[in-house]
Amino acid sequence: MSGSRNRRAAAWIATSFTLSLVFPALSPARAETLRVPPRAGALAEACAAAASGDTLIVTAGVHPGGAVIARPLTLRGEPGAIVEGTGHGSVLFLTGSLIRIEDLEIRRSGNQPLTIDAGIFVKGGSRVRVSRVRMTDVLYGVAAERAESLIVERCEFRGRASAHGGVELSMDASNGNGIHLWYCHDAAIRGSRITHFVDGIYLAFAFGTEIRGNLLWENGRYGLHTMYCQNNRLVENRFTRNIAGCAIMFSNHLVVEGNDFVRNRGSRTYGLLLKDCSDGRFTHNRMVDNTVAIFMDGSNRNHLSENLVQDNGWGIILFSSCAGNEFAGNNFWNNDYPVALDMRYSDNRFDDGARGNYWSENAPYDLDANGVSDVPYSPVSAFAFLSKQYPDLAILGRSPAATALSVAERTIPALRPSEIVDHFPLVTPAPMVPAAPAPEPPSRPTTGSRALAGAGFLAVAATGLAGLFVRKRGR
Repeated sequence: MSGSRNRRAAAWIATSFTLSLVFPALSPARAETLRVPPRAGALAEACAAAASGDTLIVTAGVHPGGAVIARPLTLRGEPGAIVEGTGHGSVLFLTGSLIRIEDLEIRRSGNQPLTIDAGIFVKGGSRVRVSRVRMTDVLYGVAAERAESLIVERCEFRGRASAHGGVELSMDASNGNGIHLWYCHDAAIRGSRITHFVDGIYLAFAFGTEIRGNLLWENGRYGLHTMYCQNNRLVENRFTRNIAGCAIMFSNHLVVEGNDFVRNRGSRTYGLLLKDCSDGRFTHNRMVDNTVAIFMDGSNRNHLSENLVQDNGWGIILFSSCAGNEFAGNNFWNNDYPVALDMRYSDNRFDDGARGNYWSENAPYDLDANGVSDVPYSPVSAFAFLSKQYPDLAILGRSPAATALSVAERTIPALRPSEIVDHFPLVTPAPMVPAAPAPEPPSRPTTGSRALAGAGFLAVAATGLAGLFVRKRGR
């Protein structure tokens, strides 16, 4: 019996030794660490000649780009290592799996949107990881097509969109997206800072994606834009000073939790836009100082709870194409119009049957001291309803006529424009989950337009004082 076991063990050892000779690339002992000097063609040659599992150390200096990586490699930069494209095509082109790009600065991609010229283009493959990479002067940052389990973490990407009038950015055909995923599954984007692209992050047909702890600011259209995506998670990100914070379209079964949508302002600006999105969960988000905090069209059966909606022009704009949505346990503070809609009757609910929301405009009665008002509250004012139909009326929002209309509809319920009611409005604000530390964008310089405006006011004041002095002497 023992002799038979010994023979099997010997046969296994012999087979393993033979395989290691026939397929040497499978042996991890052959992986090497190679240094790449900053000379023309060196990086491309090293990527083509390296064996699977090798590590290429990109030394300090400027390395011409255009390299293609088709096998498992680690490309790691030393401090001061820069990979620079020629201004045509992508700087690095990845077609293999198990590739790691780390600690590099990448710049100067091409400018053709049809070929998706990017700092790093990932085509196919799986488990590619991009870590601590800084990009400038690129059309797209990381673009991926049919890639599985891609990870982008702790990166900084700055695109080519130029500022016009503060937040508004130019958006011509030469501007791409910071991270652009098409038909990708199970990707993760974590802890990155992305600015000055058309969309900070763009997802199309991307399923099971996690976007966590990123800062997306001053992008020319959306901080995040998704199309036809399912089962994605958006957690603890910050969207600020974009044309619109986040636009989610034709995407279902989402988890949007603990994000900040702050100071996204403009004539067509939203904190969170939901177009044909259903069965999602939106909790513990903070939507502050946006033109429109939440815009919903064709979106159904979503649950929004324990969110802060504060200091916005419109808290929620809800179209008649939406049904079955539930809002409960949210705090609505100091919004010009807490809720605006284009329907009188709706099955969207502003309570869950036991708990409603806190409305700072409400004057509740709570005789039994249970924390819930004894009187239902209608968050849709007559003036908000009218201004939704006729936007030019918004200029009269704080006028005596609007105030009188508000008093009248509280006195005469028949004047209410909508049957939507919070049956259990909260007397005091609902407790909020403490916010996770959110990354902050760099502060804007105090010089520039604000300084010029200040100088203008000073000039006007000086002119007025001089005029008064001259008039006084003339008398």
